Amino acid sequence: MKHKRIHVRVPLHGDVILSKSNHPTIKAHAIDISHGGVAVAAFSEDACGGEYQIEIQTESGLIIKITAQLVRVEDSIAGFQTLYVDEKSQEIINNLVFEYQGTVDFIEQLDEYNLHKVLDEEGNEIEINFESKI
Repeated sequence: MKHKRIHVRVPLHGDVILSKSNHPTIKAHAIDISHGGVAVAAFSEDACGGEYQIEIQTESGLIIKITAQLVRVEDSIAGFQTLYVDEKSQEIINNLVFEYQGTVDFIEQLDEYNLHKVLDEEGNEIEINFESKI
């Protein structure tokens, strides 16, 4: 099944702990994050479907906590769709996305996935367009 990307994915490196009420804690590594979810890899054990409490400790020491649904596992990478994120974690995600929007990688991602939704540092949608100078 092909999943359409609707949010900008920000590269993110950090340790991840996945918890589920009827499943032992799984350790993993974050790959990227967006307003819609997180991708992780390098699992300490297999993740099965369902809802997880996810805690990400970024390389810079920030802690992001979300509740998410496992939506895909492909090539040892799992994609989780965010169901709930607290205000503090949402602010961290907003800041990561805002900082990423100043990079060349961001522009390339917009083009590759035909994304048009860009957010300011408060998480408000802003309109963008590109002009060619010939």
